[in-house]
Amino acid sequence: MKDTITKNKHRIFLSTFFFMSGFSFATWASRIPTIKMAFGFNEAELGTILLAMPVGSLIGLPISGWLVSKYNSRVPLAVGYGLNAIALAMIGFTQNTFSLVAAVVLFSFTTRIFNISVNTQAITLQKQFSQKIIGSFHGFWSTGGIAGVAFSTLLLTYNVSLHMHLLIVATVSLLITCYSYQFLLKGDRSESGNKIIVGKPDPYILYLGVVVFFCSDMRRRDV
Repeated sequence: MKDTITKNKHRIFLSTFFFMSGFSFATWASRIPTIKMAFGFNEAELGTILLAMPVGSLIGLPISGWLVSKYNSRVPLAVGYGLNAIALAMIGFTQNTFSLVAAVVLFSFTTRIFNISVNTQAITLQKQFSQKIIGSFHGFWSTGGIAGVAFSTLLLTYNVSLHMHLLIVATVSLLITCYSYQFLLKGDRSESGNKIIVGKPDPYILYLGVVVFFCSDMRRRDV
């Protein structure tokens, strides 16, 4: 009975992280038009700024795997989401293009760290249940996204400023992270594979990536 209560508690708080992740991402996405207007970007300039997101995510991909294998996944999960909340708040307080790009890269980078960590927790917790529960976690992410859009719409209706909006969401996210950390799974560190391995990419994939990059860059210049 005690084990059932414990694993259900793990599930509740892990679901909370999935929900808040979707909420935070929807908050950022819904405010992109506001950022565009505030900085006076045209479509091409905005596209260049948004290119910082896949760059940050790409950098975070190998590092996230290394962190999860070297430490218990709850450590990079909590630290990653905490920094993600800070990055979200930073976006609202940026005053120039350089600081905006830096904040967006950090937001994307920490989102990748968090995503790998929280899904590792979900896979580990799944082993304690006979029924499938991973789909419910992703459902909470989507629900959080819908709630985030609804909240953004409400604040826009009342003309709440960008920095105040992002600060509110970031503060709530930090409070939830600090409280929920104790309820995450422990002791799931991998005994192997805890090194970052940098290898030579497949040449055909590399060439294709270069072609796609330049095609997307040309498209932005034509806008």
